Amino acid sequence: MLPKPKKSKKLKISLVGLMVWLICSSWLHPVHVSVTNIDLDPVRGKVELAVKIFADDFQDLILHKYGVQLNIVKQEDPGEKIGAVNKYMQEALQLVFNGTEIAELQFIELKLNEEAIWLFYRYEYPGRIRKVDIRNQVMLEKFKDQTNLMIVTYYDKQNGYRLDNKTIDLSFNIKK
Repeated sequence: MLPKPKKSKKLKISLVGLMVWLICSSWLHPVHVSVTNIDLDPVRGKVELAVKIFADDFQDLILHKYGVQLNIVKQEDPGEKIGAVNKYMQEALQLVFNGTEIAELQFIELKLNEEAIWLFYRYEYPGRIRKVDIRNQVMLEKFKDQTNLMIVTYYDKQNGYRLDNKTIDLSFNIKK
């Protein structure tokens, strides 16, 4: 009689891990997150923004909010429909410098990738920026569990912030 072959511990652990992952993944909820990078030159008043949002969620929101059908999931540039995108961004991401609300961000470009849309904006504040107030409500009306990550860079400093439905405002002073 031949001895029973021993099962490899490695194989056993891999199978258990795979089974746990399969069970858990069926209960997982999709991630709802945006990323906003803000680069400030406080002395010159120059501001550059880059906002990354999942394309499918964003195009659904634009359709329901403004009745504008974007096809960014199919990698189509919005073309003339960019007005609806910019209107939403102006409403959802408000910037205040030294107590003055920014009336309109200058749209630069958008870049599409498989899952996300990157929107790039610019603004020039007429003077030195000393105080910054930001209200970030990007995608919050669509998802209760939305997280908006913000990365703010100025004077070789980079700070990260996590905003959500409970915390939509960010405020800080720039000192040098």
